[in-house]
Amino acid sequence: VATTFLGHAWFGSHALSGMLEQNGGDVAITAAQSLFLLVTSWILADFGSGVLHWSVDNYGNGRTPIMGGIIAAFQGHHSAMHTITYRGFCNNVYKLCIPFGIVPMAAISALASPAVTFFLTVFCVMEIMSQEFHKWSHMTKSEAPSWANWLQDVGLTVSRKTHAHHHMAPYEGNYCIISGICNKPLDESGIFRRMEHAIYNWNGVESNAWKLDAELRERTLQGDYSLVKRK
Repeated sequence: VATTFLGHAWFGSHALSGMLEQNGGDVAITAAQSLFLLVTSWILADFGSGVLHWSVDNYGNGRTPIMGGIIAAFQGHHSAMHTITYRGFCNNVYKLCIPFGIVPMAAISALASPAVTFFLTVFCVMEIMSQEFHKWSHMTKSEAPSWANWLQDVGLTVSRKTHAHHHMAPYEGNYCIISGICNKPLDESGIFRRMEHAIYNWNGVESNAWKLDAELRERTLQGDYSLVKRK
């Protein structure tokens, strides 16, 4: 984990240096560009965490190649959701260092422009950190560090209230776990039901949410992708 974060720090700083050079040494322009990339990457990472969370919650199992460990952890989390709060930082995030770690970032750094490299470095760091943000959303205010509570209060990381809505069977929404900013537009668009319907039509595999809620399955198969309002 430490090696991954050190590597990403190098990729990010090298990319910033390249951006400064491309901007002719103009610090103000580079700072504005960096801030724009940082914010847009944070938003896209939240979207990405939602898509990843939806996929591993609903498909595969612990024997699935490459992603099996992540899938087992997410699916098992629904029945033992507070165990995440007992994990140390490294134990909590290390599995995500595989898909978002040094190897993919090294390839990106070698092939992409400095701006793209910086954007994707932030994206990968956010995806790795998503599990820690997720952990904080399961901790009480007294259990979480004060600065983690502040990050939740200002909306930079997913809040307890937002994530609590996910932990209601059949676990069909509120999948984003970085800031949760993308939860409402994703859920209201019906994109996850649309993808589940498309996957079922393609290979006949039903999502785990369907298996837990026959009514959700029938509504989706009938083309009703709307989100059920919870009381």
